[in-house]
Amino acid sequence: MTDARYNLTDRNRYNYSFDPEGDDWAARLLRRVPEGADVLELGPGPGAMTRVLVARGHSVTAVENDPSAVAELTAMGVEVLACDLNGTDWVNRLEGRRFGAILACDVLEHLNQPEVVLVHLRNLAAPAAPVIVSVPNVAYAGLIAGLQLGQFEYADTGLLDRTHVRFFTRANLTQTLVATGWAPEHWESYRLPVEKSEFVWVWQQLGHAQRQALIAGSADFDTYEWMMVATPMADAATARAVSTERELSRLKTQYHALVQVHDDEHASLLEHQKAFSEARTTIAAKDEEIRQLAVTASELRDHQGVLSAELAERDGLLQARALEVNALHESIAELREQGWSGKLRRLVDALRR
Repeated sequence: MTDARYNLTDRNRYNYSFDPEGDDWAARLLRRVPEGADVLELGPGPGAMTRVLVARGHSVTAVENDPSAVAELTAMGVEVLACDLNGTDWVNRLEGRRFGAILACDVLEHLNQPEVVLVHLRNLAAPAAPVIVSVPNVAYAGLIAGLQLGQFEYADTGLLDRTHVRFFTRANLTQTLVATGWAPEHWESYRLPVEKSEFVWVWQQLGHAQRQALIAGSADFDTYEWMMVATPMADAATARAVSTERELSRLKTQYHALVQVHDDEHASLLEHQKAFSEARTTIAAKDEEIRQLAVTASELRDHQGVLSAELAERDGLLQARALEVNALHESIAELREQGWSGKLRRLVDALRR
């Protein structure tokens, strides 16, 4: 919802994308919408969350006063009331209708009298239907850091969006809801480190001791936004029973999913065990082959040693024979130098020896 007083027609301010199945803040808000519920959505802008609701099969009625956003919502097949939430025309047009869920996300802070709107919403809620509210947390440590430095500067976006006319903490939002006939059932926080927020510059200007004091002073010092889910006070007991049933159903679904995962992992483990057993058998066979090869290699080394010894012995004999041959050659050479008679005698003597 945009406040017409500020002529905020730039639809991109409230247009964003997110993973509906992820952990984005918008996805967490939408998970609180009961399955199949008819939804009344206040100030959806161009319909980032509306688009997911429609895709999930919800019938959505939107209250939005930005003309460009109204056109986009209408194109989605959504029933759109082009009204200002600060007025009563939208209440009159919805008179007698009841919705299974109401979304008021980042809306109450833009209203002059959010208490009046919450009273009207109570009359539009079906029995035990939740209203899902999200608001910026004015007790955010970054904002307080700015106050300590005397800074409270409005901006185009963020906690000090210049269209914010009301400010909330968890405590005063609870009081507002209870006073208007709503029973808070569930709280969640969107935590954002101050170093990643628009207040990083003032945060860095504080001394270490000042920052630590802000951190120690509140467990929710880094809560940037609060989510609150409430049901009409008169239906609180019924709502708790319905909520418990939904939670049991959710837990059962998670349990069955875990069982399936366990079964799949167990089957996979058995396959791995089988493969491991086969691998062990193969490794044992290879180890035996290696052992046999090692024995063979040892035998070959021993045989090589024997052959080396024989070759050395034969080398010795050959060398001895070579010496004998050389000696004979020398004898023959001497005989040639001497006469044949002397040669024959010496040869005979040599042969006798």
